[in-house]
Amino acid sequence: MIKKMFTVAVCFFSVLGFSSCSMIKRDLVETSYNLEAPPHMMFLGDSIAAGYGLDGYTLDDNYSCPDSYANILKKRYETELSEISGHKMQNFAVSGDTSSDLLKLLNSEKLDSALNETDAVVVSIGGNDLLGIFFDLIKSLGVTIENGSIDLSGIDIFKAASAFVAMEDEIDNALANFETNLKEISSLLNSKTNGVIYIQTLYNPLETFTDFSVVVEFSNEKINRFNEIIKTNASDRYTVIDIASDFNGKCAELTRISNFDIHPNEKGHKVIAESVDKAFAQTGFTYTKQEYGEPHLTLTAIMLIIVGLCSMLVVVLFIIPKLFKKYEE
Repeated sequence: MIKKMFTVAVCFFSVLGFSSCSMIKRDLVETSYNLEAPPHMMFLGDSIAAGYGLDGYTLDDNYSCPDSYANILKKRYETELSEISGHKMQNFAVSGDTSSDLLKLLNSEKLDSALNETDAVVVSIGGNDLLGIFFDLIKSLGVTIENGSIDLSGIDIFKAASAFVAMEDEIDNALANFETNLKEISSLLNSKTNGVIYIQTLYNPLETFTDFSVVVEFSNEKINRFNEIIKTNASDRYTVIDIASDFNGKCAELTRISNFDIHPNEKGHKVIAESVDKAFAQTGFTYTKQEYGEPHLTLTAIMLIIVGLCSMLVVVLFIIPKLFKKYEE
């Protein structure tokens, strides 16, 4: 009798052991992660965002210049987020684009699908609205740069000052047009994405023209007005990344202005990358994904264990004592 009971017990626990794989499960659960960088980010705007002038840059490829701030952050976040969300960067900036061009691009609906998926949109726009006018005038006056220094020989300073005053209306009209476009750009972006929108301010590369004070004073006034437009229209539409403050007094070091090129150099792009990264960290992002939780017993397994334990208890408390009593008799 005892031998039979032992055999039954062995069989029971053998069956339990063989079926244990199906009796343990891991449920899919939603897990949220707080991140300091966006899993999916997008860059829009002009040549500054495109990486113009950097090694590897081409007009139709924004991804092959590793020193651009967009690509610096792409590489960084691909490493940082590899085990949680992964990372995706898209750069639709176009060298030479004005705020009117960006508005046309957004209205074309070509970016709607990408905007719908992104977590952050970083915009650099407006430099071509304003700086192009300045540089056209400066070049028309015959100003040149030799060995990194401005050559004003042969320039009639009084005539130059008059020319800047004469073009003030053109600059003011450009600023008014930029403000109108900026409002529409931010409105369109907010209607097309739930991602966080960031607008960069504009530094003044002409601050380096210290021997041409009328240029410095005039450009400071107008570019400060440009940046005030960006800041005063932010409200809850977008977050401002103040690149102008980061570059203030450092444009000779951070741009290619010594070559008559207003664009940031490698050092400048590193500074912008850190500013954008800081803005992302201050915002914070949440990423939710389904993951398998800790393994646990199924209800079937729990019931089998309970039945087994109860059976063993019955054997120990009732059957075995009776058997011993029978053998004693």
